[in-house]
Amino acid sequence: MGHQHGFSLLELLCVLAIISILAYVGSTPILSMSQKSKDKSTLNDSILHLANALTQARQLAVLSGQASFLCGGVACDGHWSSGFKLYQIEPVSGVEKTYRQIVFDASLQVSWRGFPVKKQQIEFQSNGLSGYQNGTFVFCLGVWQADLVLNQSGRFYLTGPEGQKEGQCQ
Repeated sequence: MGHQHGFSLLELLCVLAIISILAYVGSTPILSMSQKSKDKSTLNDSILHLANALTQARQLAVLSGQASFLCGGVACDGHWSSGFKLYQIEPVSGVEKTYRQIVFDASLQVSWRGFPVKKQQIEFQSNGLSGYQNGTFVFCLGVWQADLVLNQSGRFYLTGPEGQKEGQCQ
């Protein structure tokens, strides 16, 4: 009978322990990178929702010949971080007609920086102008920040997600 070669149970357990430790240490950067990617995607989606709603509100005001409103928060309380609502007030009945309502991710921070300071809603007039309601919506999530800059003519531009600027996301 020849001598059999193999690994002992102790050797196998040691190898498994080393592999487990390496897998744990190596997974942390991968998980962090995955979370950053998810945050960036959520930030992009949220800013595009607001951009599309601003475009729709402006077009709605021009086409209908009456003012349209985009207010912060689902309850129009000025809390832009919770989402927004696009609506018009029917001229004859005075009833509010909602066209779009979006709720943002709970961890997203959205703030208005501009004139006026505590802006609860953006109003688009029948000529498409936003009537001296110019400023910047600052979107912050995780390590990312993106801006939507609105000018007084009712037009806007977006900045891509980048690392947070000091003092902007608080």
